[in-house]
Amino acid sequence: MNKQNFQAKTSGSSLVIDPRIQPKKLYWKLGIIVSLVTAPAIAQTPPPSPLSQATTLNPNQQSVSQALSACYLQSDGTVPLCRAGFISSNLQSLTPDQIFSMGSMATRINGGKITQPSDYFRLKRDNRYGGGAGDDDFSRLGFWAKTDNDFGSLSNTPELAGFKFDNHNFVFGADYRLLDNWVVGSSFAYRHNNASFSANRGETLNDSYTGNLYTSYNITDALHVDATASYGGYSYETTRNINLAGIGSSVAKGSPNGGQYAFSWGGGYDFNLKALTIAPYARGEYMNLDIDAYSETGSIAAVRFAKQNIESLTSTLGIQTAYTFSFPWGVLIPQLRGEWHHQYLDGQRLIQASFIDDPTGQNFTLAGAAPSRDYYTFGAEVSSVLPGGISAFLAYETLQGYNHIDSNKLMLGGRLEF
Repeated sequence: MNKQNFQAKTSGSSLVIDPRIQPKKLYWKLGIIVSLVTAPAIAQTPPPSPLSQATTLNPNQQSVSQALSACYLQSDGTVPLCRAGFISSNLQSLTPDQIFSMGSMATRINGGKITQPSDYFRLKRDNRYGGGAGDDDFSRLGFWAKTDNDFGSLSNTPELAGFKFDNHNFVFGADYRLLDNWVVGSSFAYRHNNASFSANRGETLNDSYTGNLYTSYNITDALHVDATASYGGYSYETTRNINLAGIGSSVAKGSPNGGQYAFSWGGGYDFNLKALTIAPYARGEYMNLDIDAYSETGSIAAVRFAKQNIESLTSTLGIQTAYTFSFPWGVLIPQLRGEWHHQYLDGQRLIQASFIDDPTGQNFTLAGAAPSRDYYTFGAEVSSVLPGGISAFLAYETLQGYNHIDSNKLMLGGRLEF
């Protein structure tokens, strides 16, 4: 290198300066050298990791952010989905926490209760009613039906998206009195659930078909035991509205299936004081729901979800009071009830997932909310018994003490015996 044309050069790790060079020219040329040496390093520096915003992200958003950051580094920033994760406003759309609505609809908004026969506490018995036109002897065979509507909401929390729900259940059943104190029966239920997420983030629909066997046995006139067993198939339709800055809007759709089996067992004792009945009871309920693994379609942010398994085991202690009014046209029975429930198995759910458009296959884990262990239901009912073996009821029930859940239920049903 000609020293007259370029008065500064490197020698090993040291910079050799021509003493004849003027200070101003020296500073200018040193700047050129530093720029040439550091330019490649600057060009290879990735953008700041989204994890630098961790104080503003909930745990599920942080998990998604980590997966997209790893995808960005391993793909040299060439994947649009992974670049989208560096924009904090995108992370709510990118985090698919709506999936937890499936388990919440199954075990939480109804307090973990399993669909029971038309009279959930026990099948109707002749000595329950006072004198009147509804006092006719019933035959051994009976048919019944009921419908109920659950409505309410699960509130937004810093960790999970909330939703409003409106569910409809239709049940048809028949039973036969094998002995004066022993009844067996079966029922079929169709249920439609709808969870609509806040902030227009989509919805989850569910249709289920469930068969149920049940029995009731009176040990004495006052003491009885009951049991049920059921199995049902579940079909879901999920939509997630995705809005990503720099990319646009899309809808991720999924159609998983599942199956549920459940058992309940319990008993109670009736204290009859003329027209007044006070009936304490206890019940246990177990439910196991499997939801198949599935993949969404229709969006750059579509997700592949692992299989889910949801278990619930609850105990219930309750008391029901009823008063019988007799009229020439039949019998009218207003009732009040209260129940305390304890949940043993349902816990904080963890779901494994990954983005379908992530070529590096980064997995992330979503964590649901912990359940309430103790909560209550309160209800009121009016039943009537008419001549010819006809009876009907109208009831209301509310769930209280379950964190972030407002749940109400209206029920209407009837029974016909031949």
